Amino acid sequence: MSKKSNAVGGARTKSAKSLTNNDYFDAWTTRYHQYYPDRSRLDLEYRTSRMLVLAGRGWVNRIDNILRAETGQTRARWQVLFALAFAEQPVTLSEICRRVRVQWPTMVRVIEGMVADGLILREDNPGDGRSKLAQLTPRGVEVMEQIQPILDRERSKILSRLSVEELKLCAGLLNRIFEDAVGE
Repeated sequence: MSKKSNAVGGARTKSAKSLTNNDYFDAWTTRYHQYYPDRSRLDLEYRTSRMLVLAGRGWVNRIDNILRAETGQTRARWQVLFALAFAEQPVTLSEICRRVRVQWPTMVRVIEGMVADGLILREDNPGDGRSKLAQLTPRGVEVMEQIQPILDRERSKILSRLSVEELKLCAGLLNRIFEDAVGE
């Protein structure tokens, strides 16, 4: 059997497994191995980075849908709540942007909505007239405490098959990938 027909046969074998995992990649990528040789480092890097993206999107979509249904809050809002709650307050709005890794123009609407809903208090920064400070209101703390058990529950569901050692390994590997991706 030629190498070319082997790759096609391998794709058929992989596609049956992939279909059970709800990942149809090998079923529709009949010419993938023309670009990335089977089992090569490039193939592994491509598949790993693809799964990182898909896992991230899957997590974000799942959490967004659940939190909207159970609390009415968006991901951007709960991320701001946690970014404030996990550190000393008040904090500048630009620091919130850094913590959440969102650009200022995107954050403005989120912050304004949260102020209007009474979740955070925004005030002038006495140390710098060009910036604003934000802190959680009691209502913001209440909403964060409503969201936390939902996030904990869903995170536990998703990660339950990993041992503590696997979680440590995974967290370390993801941290290294993140550092290289953002250049830190």
